[in-house]
Amino acid sequence: MIRTQVRVGARNEVRAGEVLVVALPSGDDKRPREALVLLGQDGEPRAYLNRCRHLPIPIDSGSRRFLTQDGEHLLCGTHGAMFRRDDGMCIAGPCLHLALETLQILEENGVLFLLVH
Repeated sequence: MIRTQVRVGARNEVRAGEVLVVALPSGDDKRPREALVLLGQDGEPRAYLNRCRHLPIPIDSGSRRFLTQDGEHLLCGTHGAMFRRDDGMCIAGPCLHLALETLQILEENGVLFLLVH
Protein backbone atom coordinates (compact mmCIF):
# COMPACT_ATOMS: atom_id res chain seq x y z
CA MET A 1 0.00 0.00 0.00
CA ILE A 2 1.47 3.33 -1.07
CA ARG A 3 1.47 6.09 1.53
CA THR A 4 1.56 9.79 0.76
CA GLN A 5 2.91 12.52 3.02
CA VAL A 6 0.54 15.50 3.33
CA ARG A 7 1.91 18.63 4.97
CA VAL A 8 -0.15 19.93 7.91
CA GLY A 9 2.03 22.87 8.92
CA ALA A 10 4.25 23.95 11.76
CA ARG A 11 3.67 22.11 15.04
CA ASN A 12 2.91 25.43 16.80
CA GLU A 13 0.02 26.07 14.38
CA VAL A 14 -1.97 23.33 16.13
CA ARG A 15 -3.51 25.08 19.12
CA ALA A 16 -5.64 23.93 22.02
CA GLY A 17 -9.36 24.32 21.37
CA GLU A 18 -8.94 24.50 17.59
CA VAL A 19 -9.21 22.00 14.76
CA LEU A 20 -7.08 22.32 11.64
CA VAL A 21 -8.67 20.98 8.46
CA VAL A 22 -6.24 19.49 5.97
CA ALA A 23 -7.21 18.47 2.42
CA LEU A 24 -6.22 14.91 1.55
CA PRO A 25 -5.94 13.10 -1.77
CA SER A 26 -9.17 11.37 -2.82
CA GLY A 27 -9.65 7.87 -1.49
CA ASP A 28 -10.45 4.68 -3.39
CA ASP A 29 -14.05 5.86 -3.72
CA LYS A 30 -12.81 9.08 -5.45
CA ARG A 31 -14.61 11.27 -2.88
CA PRO A 32 -12.86 14.35 -1.51
CA ARG A 33 -11.31 13.73 1.89
CA GLU A 34 -10.13 15.85 4.79
CA ALA A 35 -8.19 15.30 7.97
CA LEU A 36 -8.96 16.91 11.31
CA VAL A 37 -5.84 17.75 13.29
CA LEU A 38 -6.15 18.80 16.92
CA LEU A 39 -4.41 18.48 20.25
CA GLY A 40 -5.24 15.69 22.63
CA GLN A 41 -5.55 16.32 26.33
CA ASP A 42 -1.83 15.60 26.68
CA GLY A 43 -1.01 18.45 24.27
CA GLU A 44 0.12 16.08 21.51
CA PRO A 45 -1.38 16.33 18.01
CA ARG A 46 -3.96 13.81 16.83
CA ALA A 47 -5.39 13.39 13.33
CA TYR A 48 -8.61 11.77 12.18
CA LEU A 49 -10.37 11.34 8.88
CA ASN A 50 -13.30 13.78 8.72
CA ARG A 51 -15.85 11.04 8.17
CA CYS A 52 -18.52 9.88 10.60
CA ARG A 53 -18.58 6.16 11.36
CA HIS A 54 -22.39 6.03 11.17
CA LEU A 55 -22.66 7.32 7.59
CA PRO A 56 -19.79 8.18 5.22
CA ILE A 57 -20.23 11.95 5.53
CA PRO A 58 -18.01 14.64 7.08
CA ILE A 59 -18.72 14.98 10.80
CA ASP A 60 -19.24 18.73 10.43
CA SER A 61 -21.64 18.41 7.44
CA GLY A 62 -19.93 21.48 6.00
CA SER A 63 -20.57 23.71 9.04
CA ARG A 64 -16.87 23.77 10.07
CA ARG A 65 -17.99 23.28 13.67
CA PHE A 66 -16.05 20.30 14.97
CA LEU A 67 -16.00 20.52 18.76
CA THR A 68 -18.65 20.37 21.44
CA GLN A 69 -19.37 23.68 23.14
CA ASP A 70 -16.97 22.87 25.99
CA GLY A 71 -14.27 21.78 23.49
CA GLU A 72 -13.89 18.38 25.13
CA HIS A 73 -15.10 16.19 22.24
CA LEU A 74 -15.38 16.12 18.49
CA LEU A 75 -19.01 16.39 17.45
CA CYS A 76 -20.92 14.94 14.50
CA GLY A 77 -23.26 17.78 13.55
CA THR A 78 -25.63 15.43 11.71
CA HIS A 79 -26.12 12.72 14.34
CA GLY A 80 -24.93 14.36 17.55
CA ALA A 81 -22.29 11.67 18.05
CA MET A 82 -19.45 12.69 20.37
CA PHE A 83 -15.91 11.43 19.85
CA ARG A 84 -13.06 11.60 22.36
CA ARG A 85 -10.22 13.86 21.20
CA ASP A 86 -7.52 11.48 22.41
CA ASP A 87 -8.52 8.35 20.49
CA GLY A 88 -11.52 9.27 18.29
CA MET A 89 -13.78 6.77 20.09
CA CYS A 90 -17.50 7.51 19.91
CA ILE A 91 -18.92 7.82 23.43
CA ALA A 92 -22.47 8.90 22.51
CA GLY A 93 -24.60 8.61 19.41
CA PRO A 94 -25.45 6.06 16.71
CA CYS A 95 -21.83 4.95 16.19
CA LEU A 96 -21.26 4.26 19.90
CA HIS A 97 -18.00 2.32 20.50
CA LEU A 98 -16.72 2.90 16.96
CA ALA A 99 -13.73 5.19 16.46
CA LEU A 100 -12.97 7.75 13.80
CA GLU A 101 -10.24 6.60 11.43
CA THR A 102 -6.91 7.66 12.93
CA LEU A 103 -4.26 9.09 10.64
CA GLN A 104 -0.56 8.76 11.41
CA ILE A 105 1.34 11.97 12.12
CA LEU A 106 5.02 12.43 11.40
CA GLU A 107 7.03 15.39 12.72
CA GLU A 108 10.17 16.58 10.95
CA ASN A 109 12.01 19.70 12.14
CA GLY A 110 8.89 21.12 13.81
CA VAL A 111 6.65 20.50 10.78
CA LEU A 112 3.78 18.01 10.91
CA PHE A 113 2.90 15.65 8.06
CA LEU A 114 0.12 13.11 7.73
CA LEU A 115 0.86 9.68 6.27
CA VAL A 116 -2.18 8.65 4.25
CA HIS A 117 -3.07 5.99 1.71
